[in-house]
Amino acid sequence: MTASLVSPVLVGRQAEFAVLDGALEQAISGEPAAVIVGGEAGVGKSRLVQELSRRADAAGARVLVGGCVELGGEGIPFGPLVEVLRSLAFELGIDELGERLGPARGEIARLFPELEASEHVRSSDDGASRVPELVLGLVSRLAAERPLVLVFEDVQWADRSTLDLIALLVRGLTGHALLICTVRFDELHRAHPFRRMAGRWDQQRSVERLELERLGAEEVGAQVQAILDQRPDGELVDLVFQRSEGIPLFVEELLGAVRDGRIKQDYLPPSLRDVLLARVDLLSEDAQHVLRVASASGRWAPEGLLGVAVGVGEDELYAALREIVEYQLLIVDPAGRGYAFRHALARAAVYEDLLPGERARLHRVYAESLERDPSLAGPGIGVPAMLAHHWVAAHNLPKALAASVRAGDAVAAASAPAEAQRHYELALELWTGVADAEELAGRTYGELLDDAAHAAWHGGAADRAVALFDQALAEVGSADDGRRLALLLAEKARLMIDLGLDQQANVELERAVQVLPDTPSEEGAKVLASLARAMLLSEDFVRATEAAERALHVAEIVGAAEQACDARMTIGHARAHLGETEPGLKLQRAGVDDAKRGGFAWTAMRGYVNLSDTLLMLGRFDEVVATADEGGVFAEQSGLSRTAGAFLRGNKIEALMRSGHWDEALSLAAPKTEASGVFGGTLMLYRAEMHILAGRRREAEQELRDARGALGGTGVPQYAYPFATIEAQIALLAGDTDRASEIVQRVLESNVSEDANRYVWPVMWLGARIEADRGAGASDAVQRGTALHEVASGLITLVASDNGYKALAKAEYLRLVGGDAVAAWGDAVTATRPMNEPHPLAYALLRHGEALAAARETQAATAEVREALELARRMGAAPLVELANEVIRRGRLTGVGDGSGVREADATGLAELGLTARELEVLRLVAEGHSNGEIAEQLFISRKTASVHVSNILAKLGVTTRGQAAAVAHRLGVAAS
Repeated sequence: MTASLVSPVLVGRQAEFAVLDGALEQAISGEPAAVIVGGEAGVGKSRLVQELSRRADAAGARVLVGGCVELGGEGIPFGPLVEVLRSLAFELGIDELGERLGPARGEIARLFPELEASEHVRSSDDGASRVPELVLGLVSRLAAERPLVLVFEDVQWADRSTLDLIALLVRGLTGHALLICTVRFDELHRAHPFRRMAGRWDQQRSVERLELERLGAEEVGAQVQAILDQRPDGELVDLVFQRSEGIPLFVEELLGAVRDGRIKQDYLPPSLRDVLLARVDLLSEDAQHVLRVASASGRWAPEGLLGVAVGVGEDELYAALREIVEYQLLIVDPAGRGYAFRHALARAAVYEDLLPGERARLHRVYAESLERDPSLAGPGIGVPAMLAHHWVAAHNLPKALAASVRAGDAVAAASAPAEAQRHYELALELWTGVADAEELAGRTYGELLDDAAHAAWHGGAADRAVALFDQALAEVGSADDGRRLALLLAEKARLMIDLGLDQQANVELERAVQVLPDTPSEEGAKVLASLARAMLLSEDFVRATEAAERALHVAEIVGAAEQACDARMTIGHARAHLGETEPGLKLQRAGVDDAKRGGFAWTAMRGYVNLSDTLLMLGRFDEVVATADEGGVFAEQSGLSRTAGAFLRGNKIEALMRSGHWDEALSLAAPKTEASGVFGGTLMLYRAEMHILAGRRREAEQELRDARGALGGTGVPQYAYPFATIEAQIALLAGDTDRASEIVQRVLESNVSEDANRYVWPVMWLGARIEADRGAGASDAVQRGTALHEVASGLITLVASDNGYKALAKAEYLRLVGGDAVAAWGDAVTATRPMNEPHPLAYALLRHGEALAAARETQAATAEVREALELARRMGAAPLVELANEVIRRGRLTGVGDGSGVREADATGLAELGLTARELEVLRLVAEGHSNGEIAEQLFISRKTASVHVSNILAKLGVTTRGQAAAVAHRLGVAAS
């Protein structure tokens, strides 16, 4: 047996190991951690992780390791995950692993067939890969049992699906979990997705990064001594260090070559490739042949497949393998996968030494062997992907095309859409070079384009998906009966909705309906159901009902169960918004139950989202939270938390926000739970709204910018009105009422729909409030306020929130033009209470209190303001607290509020000076010596606005300098002494 080339002790990595050990301790204590271990090939990344794994095992942690495997320049879909599952199955047994997976078992069985598909939640319309979320759930449960160390090696070869999984794990790990990724950063091109991911993690400081450097001369000497177990000759150490350049793997290989006696100490080969090939030359001819054949298989060579490809008897094969293993060129997979090169560099050296014709012949042998007997690949291996790789490398275009299509189908079914897109597009490239391509592919060129488009869409390449859909639409022939064209148009429309191109999507859907044949079909049901959903999104509930009823009729005729279920939920949602509340809710709840029973995960989640949305409209916030919690569990089990689950989480956040639980809502909407695109943009909008209501202008502005980037130029009421509302409130908080007015006017001119009451009425109130704040002195305030009042008077009210906002808008109009303020604001208080929303109620109470104080009804005014101030403080609504203090000062109310530092004796003097609440705040800061710029910074206003306030204060106080104003402030007790 050849002595080990590996040092029994870890040399020169004490500082790096300390970092990993600290991360392990952090995970053991219950705080998840993630570390990237980077470095060039052979520098010792795997050895460092192995040492940490031994330490973790001794501490009682479970260690799971998966390696990314390169196959023809691309990683095998979910390769490291399959390896991790195999280790878990070996440890727990298949049955127990299946129990741990729960409802996810069926989905994961697509990757790991040993699990055997069982009853599980499925969906014909996922819209995204669910595997990463299902794995996150499994990892979280494992980490809750005992500390877990999850290692992904060679991430530079990871496929896109594995990278998505890693990104989700970094963002979503909980409990006693440590994630470690090893990667060769020097082999990642500038645009490699992992490089971009790691860059974001560096900025967020969410992942520790270690970069292993080469060993120094003394460290190489220590490594040589540890391997030889004796003090080495100084000249040998110098030569090994010189040739190895401090790379531990080179040290091992050089030392092994010298120790074997076949390479003289005074002549060491100039490169690692030469060293490795020199070691190969030490093998017998049979062993060399086996090693060359193994190099064409990839890093791992399944034993059965290798035996067939080598073409020798078992005795000869095992004798050769034993020799190769003893020389430490191959290692044995303990889980039974086969044989692997100890290092990828060794495989590359042997493979590159093959003659071109020899390589092609070996790949052909592998492909033919796998076609005859796919079981030779071993368990859990993607045979279609292997066949595609080998036929392409063998330069057999017809076989490569057929295998690429099958590989695309296989990885698409295994929830790896990015890899499916790669296989489909390779087949498209090969198409024109193959005579009978359609027969070999089992589909037309247009159908293959359709497959590639769906894969690109679900894999996150939306722009590429649109291009592929357009190309597929161009391929639809005139002989087609219209069903395929309609379905393609509907699919493209759904993608465009995801991209925020709602109006263009509706055009495509209308065209799809027009080209549908009269004969009922499943395609027709899908198209009509898609149109109905789009109409819901546009808040056109009448047309949504019509389209959904047509979809239901067709679906029942052709037996399309999922489309029937989907249509019923759309009808229920629309009816509830059109005033048939309880029947609509009943239909939606039944639809959710039917979808879950039918196993339609995506449709069931859509039902949860729409049901919670209806309850939001009705102000039944406790029911929204309960529905969202129930649906959230289902989303996690179904792997839909980042997609439909994000919308559901958004509805829960809105319920918490509307009911005044802002801290809880902000916590739930924290960036660490972020999803991408429209899903993430929705959460950003909620954060922006809560920040502005709390008076945090800068944070609101940033979130609004981010939301625009995520949602694009969508014009649907669901986003257009909240965008305008938040933007106008930002301007209002900055004191720029003219800009706030323009923003409201612009959004109302572009889109006022009676079907979008939920979004229109808050804008109506805000617009009326802005014009009232601008006052009759503004040249166009009365004109604009009157126009808003006329529009509001013509809008219908369906639910309590509509009535509340309408009363608020009317009272604001009277604040602008004059009228019975006490009665108007009293009506507003009465109308806002059933809304169950403390923010508009607190505002109405303050204005009512203001009107009562002006009417000398001090006791009633004090009660209203006291209630409002309590609500505002409980929410953390700083602007409302400021308004309350202004009402208290102007109304000379006592026994309520904190007086904002004003002595009671001086309240009359301040009121007589005519200082507003904002001017009082500015005066305090002037007295403290702040400049206009500093005042603007502290009060979240512009420098120009601060300057105007200071000028007004000087005029009202009858002074000419800031110092004189400060003296007045101290005399009246406005400033701290």
